[in-house]
Order: sequence, then C-alpha cells, then structure tokens
Amino acid sequence: MKLFERAVRRAEIPVKMSEGFNPRPKIIFPLALPVGIEGTDEKLGIILFEYMPVGEVESRLKNQLPKGIQIISVVSVSNQQSSSVSEITYLVKLGKGKVPETEKIKEFLSSDVINTQRKGKKLLFDIRPSIVNVTLNSESIFLDLKMTPKGMARPEEVLSCLGLKVGKDYDLTDMVRTRVDLSSAKE
Repeated sequence: MKLFERAVRRAEIPVKMSEGFNPRPKIIFPLALPVGIEGTDEKLGIILFEYMPVGEVESRLKNQLPKGIQIISVVSVSNQQSSSVSEITYLVKLGKGKVPETEKIKEFLSSDVINTQRKGKKLLFDIRPSIVNVTLNSESIFLDLKMTPKGMARPEEVLSCLGLKVGKDYDLTDMVRTRVDLSSAKE
C-alpha cells in the first residue's frame, strides 16, 4: 500500500484524502492478497478529487513505480459505481506426482455440500457455493472461486478437501492469484 501511496504522491495525481485526525490517500485494494501468495492481476482503486485523463494517470504512475511492478490497464469508473470482487482464479503448482485424479475432481464438483472447519471457528463452513470450477494440467491445478454472500472458499481449503496437504503436496509460495474480476453494484 505504501508503494502506491508514494507513487501517487510523486506522480502528483490529485487523490482524494480521508478525513479525520490522520488523513490518508483514498487508495483501495478490493481484496487483500494472502501472505506468501503471488498476484499477477491485482486491482487497485484510486479516488480522485478532480478529473484527470486516464492516459495521464497511467503514464504518471508508470513513471513512478519500481521495476517489476507493472500497470496493465487503467479504467475510469464513475463515483456512483462501487465495485466488489466477484470471481478469482488461483494457479497452484503441485509437487511431482501430486496431481489429483480427474474422477476425484468430478466427484468433488458434483457434491452439493463441502463443509470445512475454519481455524478458530466452531461452526462448519460450506465452501461448495463458492467453487466455480477446478481444472488441472500435468503439474498445476486451477481454482476458479467466486464471492458469495456468506464469504468465499480459501484456496488451501479447496486443496485440503481434494486431499492435498500444504508443505507436502504444494507450498504456499507455489500459489499465484492470476485473476481478480470485479462486479459493479450498478450492473
């Protein structure tokens, strides 16, 4: 977050500030990236207090970001639209010989309920409504998840339900969030 706050300030982008004792730039990440997981398609919202052309925002930011941080696209969203996360895709690189069988995935996806016990919680959480699809190739598994009114399945919960163990079959550092789709409240 600090990286983007500094880049916006150095780029002289007219970002709106929060009110109160300790004003902060209104920069929003719609979904925090879990610790240890890489992200290749993250979203960032910057609320401006005056109009600036999209191309100018993009070029100014690109000039202030360090090597390795890339801006893929910049779009303008009206003040009346609020966006929230709708779907996410994770890519998990599995250890050699640890790919689950296709039949196990089909059986898993055909289940109506997949309960899991969340750490520190007493009630079971049904992750099935949040799972859109699970696909695999010879060395990776792709998890397509969606946000539901009750929350979203965590990738490690889905993998655990498929019989894969963190540290044994994959490491958190082998997980990459490759897609974050936003839905607009005005759609």
